[in-house]
Amino acid sequence: MKIINQLLGLGIVALLSCNNSNKKNMENKDSFSWGSTITAPHKYPIEIYRGYLSNNKEMITAYINTGASTGDWGFGNNAYAGGKTIPTDLSLTWISYADKKFYKIEAELPHDKILALFKKGYEGKDKSHITYNDITVGLAPGGFVVVWLTGKNRSIEIAHFQAVETFVSANEFYRNPHERTQQEFFDVFYDNEVPKETQAYIKKNGVPVKLWKEFRTKYNYRFNIHFYKSDKESADRESEYVNGEKEIIRVEDLNVFQNKPLPSYCRFWFSQYNAEAEFDGEEVLNAFKKLTAAHPNKNIEIEAKVAFMYKTTTFTVRCEGEEIPLLKTVVRMWKN
Repeated sequence: MKIINQLLGLGIVALLSCNNSNKKNMENKDSFSWGSTITAPHKYPIEIYRGYLSNNKEMITAYINTGASTGDWGFGNNAYAGGKTIPTDLSLTWISYADKKFYKIEAELPHDKILALFKKGYEGKDKSHITYNDITVGLAPGGFVVVWLTGKNRSIEIAHFQAVETFVSANEFYRNPHERTQQEFFDVFYDNEVPKETQAYIKKNGVPVKLWKEFRTKYNYRFNIHFYKSDKESADRESEYVNGEKEIIRVEDLNVFQNKPLPSYCRFWFSQYNAEAEFDGEEVLNAFKKLTAAHPNKNIEIEAKVAFMYKTTTFTVRCEGEEIPLLKTVVRMWKN
């Protein structure tokens, strides 16, 4: 009987161990290590007051004030601790220096969508399977908020929100040794933190509070590359978009019309040279809006002309014979 009881005991222990192992494996299927980053449009700085990411009201990571920050839309430069639990809620209060306002967002994140994307992952540049490593929150003028999953050579939007204007006293936000009024605080920090180039733009055009919403619009287009002699793209194209997304486009898909956000950056690889193009987002957007209005439901091409001896590349948006040159594009060329 003693032997039987021992065997039964061992069986129960084994069963519990197996159940715990299965439970742990099930939990691990929904567990991914990630960090969190905050970003803002280039030359439109923001500063965090406070906030957090949580899962069912249990805080995962806190956002604290680390000073004014800007960056590239979609790619965070202020890094915070993350976690392994998929967040369900975002709470954040910050100041947008360009429009001299505090904003607050309390939003529910698409938990199932985030989990599915972490599980699916994506194909890396070397064809290996990888997944995302950051949850990035973008804060634009006007209180427009976008959340992306970001990883190596990849960024994808998972949600967007509209924050509400809120009040935070200058005395609460910082020590205020000069005892500035709220308006003096806004004015002084606007002058100190907002680049002169941005200030000049705002003086002429106002704060572009709708711009980053418009950047989310997708258009059916492709690049059409013309060479001064026979050549072709010889490798995958690195592409970044005005909506903050990023991807690697495979060679086999390069000449296909696709419904995508407009480009902000592309890296082209030719047989002997490669080219890097940084597009002006507003210029590209205005060109596409104009051609789409004049030629509704028509495919649009971005024509790229590679100059003699690969000295440069020029870009023009074309549709049914009408064309608009992209004169603000910054191009760099290198020999492979």
